[in-house]
Amino acid sequence: MGSQKSEFSIREEELAKVLEISVEELDKIVAFFDADPSDEWELKEGYHFIYLNRALNERAFSQQGAYAIAKYMDQKQPKNLLERIREFITRHKERIRNAFISKKIQENCTSLTVKNNRHFLSRKDVISILCTSPARLDKAFGEIQRTHTPMKIYEDFEDIDGVRYYSFSGFYRLAQHLAQTLTVKDRRSWCQAIEIVGRKTFKLILDDLESREKRIAAAMNAARKRDHNTCQITGAKRTKGSRVNIVVHHIYSREHYPHLAASVDNLITLSEEIHQNFHTWNGGFKKPCTPDHLIQFVIQFYPDNYDVIMKLNRVKTILDPQI
Repeated sequence: MGSQKSEFSIREEELAKVLEISVEELDKIVAFFDADPSDEWELKEGYHFIYLNRALNERAFSQQGAYAIAKYMDQKQPKNLLERIREFITRHKERIRNAFISKKIQENCTSLTVKNNRHFLSRKDVISILCTSPARLDKAFGEIQRTHTPMKIYEDFEDIDGVRYYSFSGFYRLAQHLAQTLTVKDRRSWCQAIEIVGRKTFKLILDDLESREKRIAAAMNAARKRDHNTCQITGAKRTKGSRVNIVVHHIYSREHYPHLAASVDNLITLSEEIHQNFHTWNGGFKKPCTPDHLIQFVIQFYPDNYDVIMKLNRVKTILDPQI
């Protein structure tokens, strides 16, 4: 949303509620403002309010618009509405800030990992969420380590594969420290709100991940049944006398196309050996893969298997519009 539109974030229903009037009464007050262009009362479109739906007279108000209406109502029937509006706008701004914090967390949690029964975030994601710089974060960490209650390794932070990670407890300690030491008021209030918003947001994220894992597991079981637990490239199948192990492969790689991870159409059963061979040929399990990669692999090593090539082309037709 552009900066201009973001100034008009107070919905009619919210403003009417805090003024203790109905939306219909609010409409009458706005109509009064427009009735006499020569009086002192004026509401300007684009400054005091904007139309969300002009045909229905649905508006969103700016802080200035809310104050103008409260001032008018206070003059006509004193109720100390200006103070009430000030309190409402303070809470309203906090809600908007908290929504931005939640959005920031959701956009910067790809590194979320579990170790020692604790959830950890990478230093890079922590810096992004706290809206700080690497140098300022490292300074905060150093200052905390010089206190009587320093962060504990493996509990509050840990280096994983040469990269610094912070657990939720370490992340909140950093946010609290920055909230106390930063000089800019808006930055302090952002960090002060991190823990409350973070706990709610991370719970939503973790609940969604758990639900997503269950959906992926269900899809993989469905793919096994659909493919009769048979390698779709070689036809190999685990039997009483066979040691073949059948695995489920994500045609569009799970890590790079997470929105397709629970789609049965995106799954195919392969023998463990073929699965390993494909990923080795493709550059490793961390490399992205698509139907085209698997088609190329089949053409190169199993050129007579027209059926699986047709299946993979069908997957492209079904899933490509979702990419």
